[in-house]
Amino acid sequence: MKKRSLLRALGLVLFAGILVSCSPAGSGKEANGSGGGGPEKLITVAANGSFYPIVYTDDKGELTGFEHDIIEEIGKRSGYGIRFEIVGDYAVMFEGLDSGKYDTIAGQVSVTEKRKEKYQFSDIYGYNAIKLAVRGDDSAQSIDDMQGRKVCIEYGTVLEDALNKINESFPEDKKIKLVTTEGNLYDELAVGHYDAFPITVLSFDQINKKGDYHFKLIGDPILIDKNAFPFAKDADPEMLRAVNAAIEEMQKDGTMSKLSMQYFGRDISKEEIRE
Repeated sequence: MKKRSLLRALGLVLFAGILVSCSPAGSGKEANGSGGGGPEKLITVAANGSFYPIVYTDDKGELTGFEHDIIEEIGKRSGYGIRFEIVGDYAVMFEGLDSGKYDTIAGQVSVTEKRKEKYQFSDIYGYNAIKLAVRGDDSAQSIDDMQGRKVCIEYGTVLEDALNKINESFPEDKKIKLVTTEGNLYDELAVGHYDAFPITVLSFDQINKKGDYHFKLIGDPILIDKNAFPFAKDADPEMLRAVNAAIEEMQKDGTMSKLSMQYFGRDISKEEIRE
């Protein structure tokens, strides 16, 4: 329960299956270019069909979402047909990517050094800033104001490394104290068991919509999580070039920004996230 609670709040997609509820595996949807016996060129995309607002099923039973629409637009611009395969577990998605069953994954996949050793990635299309959340009545304005105070994290993550790096600039008696919890991450902050926790800006937006907690974000991002579509090392180079060309076009003509505003209410297609 501890790990699920923390990782869900952090919004990390290093283990992205934790962030979303499970969906039945094996159902699929071929999107554009499917008339007349199907397209010659096809991109098969594994996705969880309940990851709102990334790829999810709407009230009409149709797939939609930020990355769904990106993939569909890539298909239109590149001439590739698109087939979505709904898979509930991210480990299964990556197994399918390894075996060649799927060409890529749509699910806010983070680009990490470890993953780059095994996969090649499309151009980056999204940036998810991770900042510190504190209680709304806290006077802290920046990470410097957290010296000597407690920050709740999940041990063994890149966030622990990032905060340890920040701690190197603080005096020994003023270093941030890294703690963890077995309780509800939000409730524990609200009652003062610690002073802050890291969370993605997008996840924080979702908390604010619910209105159950009075928190605020402080300072500059601790990390910028970069999202891209993973492909096998031996993937068709023509396919990857076509995907990247479409992403570049969408960045230049404002389509990526428009989709981001539609689904998030903010533009995550650019790295400069400071709010």
